[in-house]
Amino acid sequence: MFALFRYRFQQALAMERLRTKISSDLHDDVGSLLSGLAMQTELMEINASEADKFKLRKIAGISRNAISQMRDLVWSIDSRRETIRDLIERMHELAEELLLPKDISFHIDSSNIKSPNKKLLASTKQNIFLIYKEALTNIVRHSDATNVSISITNSSKGCDFMIKDNGSKKASYKSTGLGLSNMVLRAEKLKGSLKFKQENGFGVYLHLPFYM
Repeated sequence: MFALFRYRFQQALAMERLRTKISSDLHDDVGSLLSGLAMQTELMEINASEADKFKLRKIAGISRNAISQMRDLVWSIDSRRETIRDLIERMHELAEELLLPKDISFHIDSSNIKSPNKKLLASTKQNIFLIYKEALTNIVRHSDATNVSISITNSSKGCDFMIKDNGSKKASYKSTGLGLSNMVLRAEKLKGSLKFKQENGFGVYLHLPFYM
């Protein structure tokens, strides 16, 4: 029994080290390459023709977007960032990056969290975060909101996430890369449910069958 326990512990430790190495390598190597590509295209844009400037801006934009996507992937698999507290801190960072430049204020209420140091599975952390990111991205692109309320609340049946804005322009509300349907699929992977409500703004409500 001891030998079996020791073997499983060593396997888990090796997997954790591998996750840390992959996340570090992606951040250092691929991140540097993409940043260099974005900077080079921006420098080339200075002396380019108007037609070429449009193409170079597009390349730079794609590179910046790839950097953002990669950073989120690196964070989601990094074994050094696997607690509920880490998730909430990253949610704060993303809200500052996306909402504040658009003059959209926000408030995250996580006071109901019972165990902030509880570890989350990498897949759980990733799915929750990507649902959250898609919700914020859609607010920035398709809403005239000036404020966003975000809450994480434990109840008798699990945990509820709410992302709600005070905007009114929802007639042309469309999803981005992930899509609203993919948000629902991610919720199903978490064995939870996702609802969208248009009432005094637009709200995304994620229910999880476990406590945070």
